[in-house]
Amino acid sequence: MWRVTSVAAGDGVSPGAGPACPAVSIGTANQPLPVALRTPETRSWHAPHGDTSALAMDSTIVANTVGGPVLVSRPDQSSVGRVSVDILKTLLLARRRHGTAHFLGRPDPATDALLSLTTDDIPVGHAGGITGAWLRARWRVATVARLGADRFADASASFWHELYREIRRHAGDERLPSPLRSQLRATAQRSLARSAAAGRRAAPFPRRLLRDRVKTFLPASLLEEATRRAGALGIRAGAPVVAFEVRTRPEAAAEAIRFLVSEGYTVVRIGETSSGALHLPGVIELASSADSSPLLDLFVLLSSRFLVCGSIDLQHVAYLTNTPSLTLNASDPFSAYPIREDGLYTLRTVVDLDTGRLLTADDLLSDSYFRNLRNCGYRDNTPGEMLEAVREMHEGVTHGWSERESQAQFRKRVGDAGAVLARSVPLVAEWGPDEGFIGDGRLARFQAAEVR
Repeated sequence: MWRVTSVAAGDGVSPGAGPACPAVSIGTANQPLPVALRTPETRSWHAPHGDTSALAMDSTIVANTVGGPVLVSRPDQSSVGRVSVDILKTLLLARRRHGTAHFLGRPDPATDALLSLTTDDIPVGHAGGITGAWLRARWRVATVARLGADRFADASASFWHELYREIRRHAGDERLPSPLRSQLRATAQRSLARSAAAGRRAAPFPRRLLRDRVKTFLPASLLEEATRRAGALGIRAGAPVVAFEVRTRPEAAAEAIRFLVSEGYTVVRIGETSSGALHLPGVIELASSADSSPLLDLFVLLSSRFLVCGSIDLQHVAYLTNTPSLTLNASDPFSAYPIREDGLYTLRTVVDLDTGRLLTADDLLSDSYFRNLRNCGYRDNTPGEMLEAVREMHEGVTHGWSERESQAQFRKRVGDAGAVLARSVPLVAEWGPDEGFIGDGRLARFQAAEVR
């Protein structure tokens, strides 16, 4: 099974959980002759419940060769979500440049199946032979150059921040004349601004780019193996399937699953789970099965009518497999906002732990919310709310996607608020609007109707 490192859901009311849902052989026999290399930009795209202690390098460089541009990518294999975004991003950039995508992934049982995906849209390859060695060397050179620039930026930012702290300390000395203290405070603020300007910039999550699709599929040999193994578990070829991730509290999902089974779906539980089996008719327990594997998880996603998940990782894998998705229990309006029209998400109920007050949509779109996350607790969606969201997904894939005015208005509010908050809230700067675009998906209608 896939290991999911970033979740959008917790269990019950979880204090201080923080917000979440938050890169062939080369198609030419010619030896590549470099005329330009583009070094990777810094980006983090850390899932907000994952490790945010260090920035991750962008995985892709552009090498111009006699055969045309080659997008060289070493996908971040630390999670299935990150590797999926890196693969999809590289394929889309290669298509835009009329070039080739070349991947340098290392063997990893958790991500090998994802890296094996292929497409007819873009020439795709993996490192091998002389060409692979040349591209690998160029990627390493570009990465070393980027790391050097990042270290210089970090040192510069640290210097100006330490200067700010020292000047600020003297500005608070009441023994100094008032005019001098005012001048020191102004100087301290300038140092702080220079510290912020000197630091590394995390590129925003590439929402505009991922809006486009690339049709991906398993190679014939892996497809045959996955089909055989899935059939042995009761997943019939051609049967309507819904992939469902249930990490905790399986009883909360029971009502929604019963609805799906009544509509003729086979529900296949995928991903990791820390709870017991569902024990419901019409459910195949792939997640807790000894036969579970990343290849089977991927096969199920590629075969499913839609995905219901509680993790941002699986939402991102669904962008690569072109699977409509419903992401449950996001803790902020930005991180898990669906990029594509066939995506929905729900928000958890946020509780101010000091007062017991339930936060409104306006609260979640404010700077104060992100500054006071430690004072917040989170309640997951109720079984009835999950049912309403799943019912909306079923209607969308069956009858076509539509949205109500309340959903369109909420999208606009998220985009407008994100443009402002990105200046001061790092999470929103990374996960919020990308050049004004937050996504074509929508908040589930039962929640959008409650937003005032």
